[in-house]
Amino acid sequence: MPKRGENIYKRRDGRWEGRITYSAYLQEGRKYQSVYGKTYGEVKRKLDEAKQEKCFTCGRCTVTMKEAVNIWYADKREEWKEGTYAVYRQTVEKYIIPHLGGLPLYKINNQVMAEFAAKVRRQNEGQRLSNVYLFYICGVVQRVMTHIQKRTGESLEIPANPVSVERRSKMELPEIRELSVLENYLLKNTEDDTCLGILTALHTGLRIGELCALTWKDIDLETAILHIRSSIQRVRDYDSPGKKTRLAIMTPKTSCSVRDIPIPPVLLDALSSCRKDFSCKLVSGVRGEWMDPRTLQYRFQKILEECGISHFNFHMLRHAFATRCMEKGFDSKSLSEILGHSSIQITLNLYVHSTLQRKRCLMSLVDSYSCDENRAAAGI
Repeated sequence: MPKRGENIYKRRDGRWEGRITYSAYLQEGRKYQSVYGKTYGEVKRKLDEAKQEKCFTCGRCTVTMKEAVNIWYADKREEWKEGTYAVYRQTVEKYIIPHLGGLPLYKINNQVMAEFAAKVRRQNEGQRLSNVYLFYICGVVQRVMTHIQKRTGESLEIPANPVSVERRSKMELPEIRELSVLENYLLKNTEDDTCLGILTALHTGLRIGELCALTWKDIDLETAILHIRSSIQRVRDYDSPGKKTRLAIMTPKTSCSVRDIPIPPVLLDALSSCRKDFSCKLVSGVRGEWMDPRTLQYRFQKILEECGISHFNFHMLRHAFATRCMEKGFDSKSLSEILGHSSIQITLNLYVHSTLQRKRCLMSLVDSYSCDENRAAAGI
């Protein structure tokens, strides 16, 4: 069913109708405009376009946050991946519209932004809402306002983000012993495609969505190369009434995430012994369909239980792989490309942490100045 307050309904003749009231946009009394279409989604898009058009007839003072968000969606949706759009919609509908939706943009200043952050935090009392996520929510408000400012040429004061984020603490990785137990279990059960998939992630650092999108066509056993070209994510279907979701196959997170990864020997042996038809998925769901990342996460936790290993998130396999690579002497650029990071700086910030022992070894290379002088005199 359509959401309450949307003014979209199905007519007796089978068509859908949506109605916009633009007393919120114009100062000349209450007026209406109706749009029609064959489907709910078609009418929803037409209604958003009508709201956008009315919004710009009167300048910035009539542009509320709710109207601005609809304009932002209309302008940017084709650029975004489905997953990105779904995350933005969820953030906007749960946090931003309830507190800021009716406010004109020019009224959203530093004080209002600080009050908004406090309200969101109170809204989630009893739930875990990290400073990082709250910072992100306020950042979405800034993005919307910046977009409207650029689009209209209006002078808007973009408020500062009131949330401070501390530097990420060192992540707690699974112990080497635990990873060894997990690896042995997976190697003994490679006939199970879930185990084979998790083994692949353990030795390549794949994201869970990338793993779920892998087919045997992407695995070149002759050249020992893994081709990463797609990712799977469960997203909300906002073009349909209700709260339906679906699995969306899309390009990976960034252009750098489209990559080729050399397959290490231990994984190559396991994959070679389980080779399947090109059309088959590496990990598959019910009846050979695409695996839902949430289902794989659930199966992963069950395997950890069987191995007697304390629970940790699937994504920690990626962190463990990257950390091990750095310990083995990988250069940052190569590791960044293998992981599919959009910049080498991300890799450096996440994984390049010099240990005290490493610093001692390096400092031992620096002798006294007199030793350097003696070497210079000896022509060394």
